[in-house]
Amino acid sequence: MDAEEARWEPVFPWIEATLGGRIVRRERQGRESGGRFAWFVDVDVEGERVRTYLRGTRDSSFSYTSVYSTAREARILEVLHREGLPVPEVLGFHREPQAALLAHVEGRDNFNLVTDEAERESIAEHFLELLAQLHAIDAHRLEAAGLRVPETPEEIALNDLDVWQSTYEAGVREPVPLITFACRWLRRNVPRRSVRPCLVQGDTGPGNFLFHEGRVSALVDWELAHISDPMTDIACVRSRDLYYPIGRFPERLARYSELSGREIDLESLLFYNVKTQALVPMSLAPVVQNLGPRTEHAEWIAQYVFYLRTTAQALAEAIGLELEEVELPGPRPTRFTPLYEILVENLEQEQAPAIEDPFLRNRMWFTSRLARHLQHADRLGPAFAEQELDDLGAVLGKQPPGVAEGRRQLDQLVRGAGPERDAELIRYFHRFARREEALMEGALGLCEGAQLAPLR
Repeated sequence: MDAEEARWEPVFPWIEATLGGRIVRRERQGRESGGRFAWFVDVDVEGERVRTYLRGTRDSSFSYTSVYSTAREARILEVLHREGLPVPEVLGFHREPQAALLAHVEGRDNFNLVTDEAERESIAEHFLELLAQLHAIDAHRLEAAGLRVPETPEEIALNDLDVWQSTYEAGVREPVPLITFACRWLRRNVPRRSVRPCLVQGDTGPGNFLFHEGRVSALVDWELAHISDPMTDIACVRSRDLYYPIGRFPERLARYSELSGREIDLESLLFYNVKTQALVPMSLAPVVQNLGPRTEHAEWIAQYVFYLRTTAQALAEAIGLELEEVELPGPRPTRFTPLYEILVENLEQEQAPAIEDPFLRNRMWFTSRLARHLQHADRLGPAFAEQELDDLGAVLGKQPPGVAEGRRQLDQLVRGAGPERDAELIRYFHRFARREEALMEGALGLCEGAQLAPLR
């Protein structure tokens, strides 16, 4: 047990005191997509077994939690519970470390495991009904949870971007030119149509709801909730569709519009799609630049590089730019190549099958994916670096002395560039992102091979 995990030990006696019982089971949650500290905790209260879920806070490398805190999330849940939305009930809140004790909700969260088409349709339909119900709640009722209702188009579109950009800039050691570009593009392309802002979940869709017997039993994970344009959540559903395909996306858009009475504004949706894709690498850049051995290292790298690619594609989609296929250099084996092959095989075929504990099994999964990443870097890294230098030179007008210096120069160029260079820069960013993604091929997890669903 490391120091970060040990700091959670005082929470468990607090649970017993809060519920007036004795813990009879606690199981740390292991997650395929990475995540926060969390446990399933059962408590015996006067002979009755009370099932709970302890939702903790992410580790300190996620600097945005200073604003999007677990305390804030718990307050939002309490408001939504009073509004009649199916969300987990908050049984108590532990202040340091921050953790919400939530009532157990029956259900599963992996939408990919639902193979019966009628059941999938029933769940998807109910989710859209609940999304329309969420967006109908008077946003001012969330002021009790500390949320401010934005008024101007800039505030509605950008209030959460201010949070993400400030924590990103404070947390990275090296700039990421694609993120710099995306932030500048968003700030000069704010939708100007009149819109009634509402509470948006901020990461809504399959994977962030529980379902049981063909219905959604709870909407979960509200850490990113804020008040904005409802097209934010529609863009989030499209983003989560990359992991958990909901199917027939244009039809889902039309059905949401019918249920909510809100028009699907394509121009606004394209804007929020860029923002939704960009926020993932923006939040993860400080994490991947400061990785620790106990983090979900390979998962964070995978999501970071995958969403770099989808951000470039979303930007191209928004300006009507056709992107070409990127031709990548082939592998150049080194003397270490056979050793990496041995390492990956040992981890995946010898060690992983022998692990029974779910949490440790997930840890081994992360480790083997990290080994695959290093295997690709060994075979492909030098050739990719050469291609990157050529691409940087084409944009900068002169080939830089190295990749790191070239990216610093590009970041400065982006900060001063006007919209006339958008297409050129987006083409470069797409090529850059495809190289980064290729270094995680076979280790991307749930997003392996995924593509953004068409809007029409």
